[in-house]
Amino acid sequence: MMKRTHHATSGAAALVFGLSLAAAPLTGCTDKKPVETSSRTETTQPSVPTTPSTESQVAEVQGPPAPSTPAETIDPKTAWKEGVQSYQSGDFATASSRLRVALDGRQDDPYAHYLFGLALWKSGQVDEAEGELVRSTTLNEQSIKTWVNLARVRLDRKEFDSALEAADKAVTIDSQSSDALHQRGRALDGLNRGDEAVATLQQACSLSPDNGYIANTLGYLLLRRGKTEEAVPLLEAARDRLPQVAYVRNNLGVAYERTGDVHRAAEEFRAALQAGDSEGKASASLARIEPLLRDRIASQPLPEEQATTDQPQN
Repeated sequence: MMKRTHHATSGAAALVFGLSLAAAPLTGCTDKKPVETSSRTETTQPSVPTTPSTESQVAEVQGPPAPSTPAETIDPKTAWKEGVQSYQSGDFATASSRLRVALDGRQDDPYAHYLFGLALWKSGQVDEAEGELVRSTTLNEQSIKTWVNLARVRLDRKEFDSALEAADKAVTIDSQSSDALHQRGRALDGLNRGDEAVATLQQACSLSPDNGYIANTLGYLLLRRGKTEEAVPLLEAARDRLPQVAYVRNNLGVAYERTGDVHRAAEEFRAALQAGDSEGKASASLARIEPLLRDRIASQPLPEEQATTDQPQN
């Protein structure tokens, strides 16, 4: 009988020790205070009461529940102010989260939906961005900027038919809007209506000759259609206006390469790399053209040889 009691006591002690370990808080980076399990100091071999009960031991090691961190609350007016500031500073992720809260009090405000849509688009949330811009157009059908940016979002989604529809809405509002014509040309190009796209982009270029983006789009389209000589001056104009845009420099490099001017092509590809590459296109272009450069350099006579051959013959 005594032997049975001894085993029961030992089993309870093991249970207490195991529960103490299980209840001990994990260490790490946290703002929560650890749960205190006991006021006494632990020793290597803790003493065990002679007649413990399971219920009393569990109650002894359990601490109060960890305090929950209250969710951040922000009123819609403050959220709107912070959202606009974040958008203007280029922090589009924060802008979209703040503007989402601000919409609670601005459901009938077309500009709020417009700005929220742009923030979503620029933070990579393209699908939701389209919905917000569509909502903005239903509240204000005469906003040309909303239709233009809706066309841009749909072009990113490769929805060329609906992008053309949005661009046409913008052109209907203002037939002299180069931005609207630019997006219309891009949509027509996506639909493989190349001649119409070129004509539309040429009209946009004539309305905004200093717009580097339009010049680049038209130049790139002509380049793809094999009209390299026409593309070069447009792409040069785009480069002059947008020297730090990688894809503009890469497009001009391709144009130079196709005219046989590999040296200037290499300069543009290197400039594209310094500007951040263009989805790896500039590095691939430079790797492709470097063997041609080496061959050209190897085939050129040395300055001394060139000077000798240029001497008049007696």
